Amino acid sequence: MPLSPDRVIRPHIEPSESYDHAEPDTNGHEPVRLDWNESPFGLSPRATGALHTFDTGHRYPAMDQAPLRHALGEYLGVSPDRIIAGAGLDDVINTLAMTIINPGDEVIIHEPTFGVYRSLFSLHGANVVNVPLGPPPDFRLLVDDIIAAVNDRTRLVLICNPNNPTGNLFSREDLVRIIESVSCMVAIDEAYAEFSGASHTELALKYDHVVTLRTLSKFAGLAGFRVGYGVFPTALMPWFRRSAPAFFNISAPSAAVAIASLGDLNHLRVNAERIIVERERLIRLLNEIPGVLAYPSATNFVLVSLPVDDASPIVALLARHGLLVRHFSHPHLVSCIRISIGLPAHHDMLVDTIRHQFESAAQG
Repeated sequence: MPLSPDRVIRPHIEPSESYDHAEPDTNGHEPVRLDWNESPFGLSPRATGALHTFDTGHRYPAMDQAPLRHALGEYLGVSPDRIIAGAGLDDVINTLAMTIINPGDEVIIHEPTFGVYRSLFSLHGANVVNVPLGPPPDFRLLVDDIIAAVNDRTRLVLICNPNNPTGNLFSREDLVRIIESVSCMVAIDEAYAEFSGASHTELALKYDHVVTLRTLSKFAGLAGFRVGYGVFPTALMPWFRRSAPAFFNISAPSAAVAIASLGDLNHLRVNAERIIVERERLIRLLNEIPGVLAYPSATNFVLVSLPVDDASPIVALLARHGLLVRHFSHPHLVSCIRISIGLPAHHDMLVDTIRHQFESAAQG
């Protein structure tokens, strides 16, 4: 007798349509990945050295990842005893969900935002409540609406700041007003903090229901090593540590490379400044094209509105030139593309392709 999924699968889990991921047609070009918000730069010198000399893969890492948590705590200026790490920021958010979410609880987000939130918390049985951002061009955080949406079933308000994929930075005053108006947990995902000039660590230190979340994927260029982390409330750490997986799911090579990267902060900060400078240049070039609007960004990507109803054909056109960018189905974003900050030569190719496309369309 065939096994019925109803007998073994948790009732709130929806099946995935497919595990297949179709790569876009690049017409034979080597793809330039401007779609995943990765760093265009390689590992820092110390991280490269740590990787090349790593020779203890036959040993487990420290069970509590103490050396890594000490390095992260020193970087943020917090006690390592407040750090939860994970194999990427998704893993840290999963530890948060494992600890506080029961089926039927509510989690408030603000879409458009990072798509993992809805899928991850839904897997834990949460009812994900969307309080939409204001319309473009501001994509404003609707603070009063978020506060009004909180009820006795709300376990978490999750704010992405700077926000992905819109790129904008919400004000500290808005965050504080939400924090001081609710009694549930508030998590601030600041994965792009190092490109924004803003940090919210002090909010996690001041308020005992606030979590701040970060990653080394963007700023330190460690996307392939999967190291995320967060600052969690001291009083709740025994429970969060209980929910976190052994070794925090971080491999020994990843921990070694992450620690070495944090010893190369001057190098990483120079790279971040290069990304910021190139970001502003890209915004300027795109805004010179009639009908194109590149929104201000506090991240390592730029959201761009194009003079079309649906940007999908432009995404495919760019892919055929080897330039991969992101497209979203959200109603406010269907005419937009998101471009990760890469190298200047790649941006020049991209801007020329977009300009030529719309100039040709105008002439035709």
